[in-house]
Amino acid sequence: MKKENTIIKTIIDFFSYLLLSVLIFLSAFFAFYIVENAYAKATNTKPLISLFVIVSPSMVPTINVNDMIVDIGVNNNADLQENDIITFYSNVINTGGYTITHRINKINVLEDEYRYVTKGDNNKSVDVGFTTVDRIVGKVFLIIPNIGKVQELMSSKWGWLLIVVVPSVAILIADIIKLINLIRIKKEIIEIKPVGNIDHKKEIESNKNIRVLIEKSKELERLSEEKNEEGANIK
Repeated sequence: MKKENTIIKTIIDFFSYLLLSVLIFLSAFFAFYIVENAYAKATNTKPLISLFVIVSPSMVPTINVNDMIVDIGVNNNADLQENDIITFYSNVINTGGYTITHRINKINVLEDEYRYVTKGDNNKSVDVGFTTVDRIVGKVFLIIPNIGKVQELMSSKWGWLLIVVVPSVAILIADIIKLINLIRIKKEIIEIKPVGNIDHKKEIESNKNIRVLIEKSKELERLSEEKNEEGANIK
């Protein structure tokens, strides 16, 4: 039973600290992301990192709806080539201020101006018009599947409870169990008597018993001698 409890405790500790490590990493990343984007907005520059959740199926199957993309900021034409997936603002299509994430289908250079013709992998034709480097937010660096569903879940009441509160409670319970075990172990250590003292006491007790036996033996010998002397006097 104790072995099973130890295994369960080890598993709980492992997943608790793994989850805690992930939360710390994500917290640090998002803190950097918020500060860096605020600085980019204040200085009217492109952010180093941008995050977007895809809401259109135009890039399926490469990027699906609810996937999150991580973009790296692009400032130079030399950093772009055909087949790169970019996030940009269209100068032709009215998207209501939202960005478009499509693949570079062709690059045209006209009087030193690089014009990027784009196309969604799931679309039959290229996009209307073109975009330029100054309208490109960044190049897709990483695709995280279905993270948009997690975002939706976290925005709900039960999702927040499941993702944040439950792991926090699990970590708290694991720490309480550790504290209880530590107190129990300390108590057991205090109750353990030093081996040297135990042996010494046993030795003293054993010597006492031996001395008692010796005294009894001497007493019996004395009584026996007295009886022998009385018998000799009678004769």
